[in-house]
Amino acid sequence: MSGEQDGVTDSDSIDGSLEAQLAAQVLELEGRLRTVSAAYRQKSDEIESTKTRLERNSALREDIRRGEVVAALFEPVENLHRSIHPIVAIAPDAAAGLMMVHQQFLTALKALGLEEVGREGERFDPSQHEAIHSEPVADQESDNTVLRVFSIGFRNGRQLIRPARVVIGVYTEPTGEA
Repeated sequence: MSGEQDGVTDSDSIDGSLEAQLAAQVLELEGRLRTVSAAYRQKSDEIESTKTRLERNSALREDIRRGEVVAALFEPVENLHRSIHPIVAIAPDAAAGLMMVHQQFLTALKALGLEEVGREGERFDPSQHEAIHSEPVADQESDNTVLRVFSIGFRNGRQLIRPARVVIGVYTEPTGEA
């Protein structure tokens, strides 16, 4: 009875030590798995963050590019607009055709997300308008009002792309001289 002590056999102690070794290996492997999983999650978060940043930068570059393209069209559209008024009295049909083309340009700019700024009769707003000239007006209600628009301004949402260049009225009290 040398192999048995208190009812425990050699094979039982071997099985117990094997179980302990396996349990230790399982614990070690679980720890390594948690470490690898945490590193994977961290890399995955970094990749997602980089992807978001690249998308944001790409959208910003696209807005800048679109703004440059649209800005290049401002002056030709304004020149077209200015050329219409002198032609109206001479060739009304030609002026109507030019007005149609001008309107198509404005519609295309609007489709790009731009809004026109500066219309006759608006109150002068220095954050939207650039006063290039002022003219005296006898009517107090016309004081600080846009009398004529030299060039239309544009904004994209809240951001002003180009202020409207306008002529504004300045009220002057009539003198008592007759």
